[in-house]
Amino acid sequence: MQDITGVRVVSAAATVAALVFGVRGLVGSLPFAFGLPQSVLLAATVIGGLAGLVVLVPAVRARDRRALAIAVSVLAFALAWGVPGPVGSALYFVAQAALVAFGLLTVWTAHGAQRTLGWIVTVAAALWFVVGLLTQTVPPLSTSQEFLVVVYAIPGLLQAVAYLAAVVLVAVPLLRTLGAGAGRLWDSAEVR
Repeated sequence: MQDITGVRVVSAAATVAALVFGVRGLVGSLPFAFGLPQSVLLAATVIGGLAGLVVLVPAVRARDRRALAIAVSVLAFALAWGVPGPVGSALYFVAQAALVAFGLLTVWTAHGAQRTLGWIVTVAAALWFVVGLLTQTVPPLSTSQEFLVVVYAIPGLLQAVAYLAAVVLVAVPLLRTLGAGAGRLWDSAEVR
C-alpha cells in the first residue's frame, strides 16, 4: 500500500468498520437501546462488513498483517451476526481473536501513544472474549434485574472499548493528513 490515496481509502474504510462495531457494542450494552430497530443494526453491520472487505483486499495484496487482522475481525463479526448457532459463535471468537492479534501487532510495531492504544485493544478484546464466554457458560450469581443488566452489559462495553481504540489506530493516516493541513494553515495565517 504505497499509494497515499490507497492508504487513505483503506484507512477510512477501516475507521468506518471499526467505528460501526464499536458503536454497536456500546448500543448493545445500554439498557435503553433494546428497542433499536433490527433494520438499523442490519444496515450498520452490512456497512461495516463492506468496509472490512475494502480493507481485506489491499491488506492481502500488501501483506499488511495489522490491516489484515482488523479486516478479519470486522468481517467475522459482520458475518457472525447473520449466522445463528455454533458457526456464528465461532465467527464471534474469530473476530475477538483477530482483534487481539491487531492489538498485539500494534504493540510490537508502534511506539508511544499508539503502543498504549494497542495494549488497550489487546486487553479489552481479550477480556471481551473471557467475559463473553463466562456470561454464556456460568450461571449468574443473582437473578435480580439490576444485576443481570450490569453483567450482560460488560461484554458490549469491552467490545466498544476495543473497537473504538482500534478506530484511533487505523485512522492515523487520516489524522496525519489533517494535522499537516492544520499546520500549513497555521503557518500561513496572518493573525496568530
